[in-house]
Amino acid sequence: MSLEPVISAAAALQRLDGVAGVLLFKGRHTIHRQMPFAESRAEELRERLEEMLAGYRQVRRRMRQIYLEFDGGVLLIVASEEVTLVFFLTSKADSDLAASAGSVLLSDHAAALAAASIEAKPASTTPGGIEELVVTSPRALTQLTQKAEPVVNQWGNVRKAVEGILGKVMGRGQATRLVDRTLESSDSQDPYRLPPAEVRKLAISILEHVPNTSKRRQLVTELEAALAELQL
Repeated sequence: MSLEPVISAAAALQRLDGVAGVLLFKGRHTIHRQMPFAESRAEELRERLEEMLAGYRQVRRRMRQIYLEFDGGVLLIVASEEVTLVFFLTSKADSDLAASAGSVLLSDHAAALAAASIEAKPASTTPGGIEELVVTSPRALTQLTQKAEPVVNQWGNVRKAVEGILGKVMGRGQATRLVDRTLESSDSQDPYRLPPAEVRKLAISILEHVPNTSKRRQLVTELEAALAELQL
């Protein structure tokens, strides 16, 4: 099974604000690598992370997400079975958005990733000259991102805005539960995959649960301003 769609999706993750690097691997098999430092350091990072995650798998304590903050940036690790996706984030990044995008990628390409080998493989190229297994050159990355579709929308930022606005009329926990209940009861697909118009509709529908009419109108006005700042 070809891994090119997986590589295209991984390359597209670097379109997210604040994402300075992405590393996707399964065991010793590096599927995609575009990090802001030398390949030798990226390989050492892969080895250390795989060793750590393998230790947790051996004792049946599988890690799903790890957040490591350093002076120079953040390493966000999203893991599923033997596959690991690593983000190198700057201060501009939305870590929740990146984690959601990573989870979507691992879910959407689960079959191809499950079939991929865990053994190290040399980089190879397609007839078009795009690296198929390890993307390290800016030119190859550009070719992949141009044909890759965006993975997520701005739902993460919209949700934060909605919960912040709801916090003016209810507790934070109550606001979070209201958003979750609305998502569960809606017929919409994954909110991160909705087009902008549907994201707006979903956000406003959450505020419709506020019983007081005058307060609800005020909250919707504030939401409209927040959505405008997000260009939605």
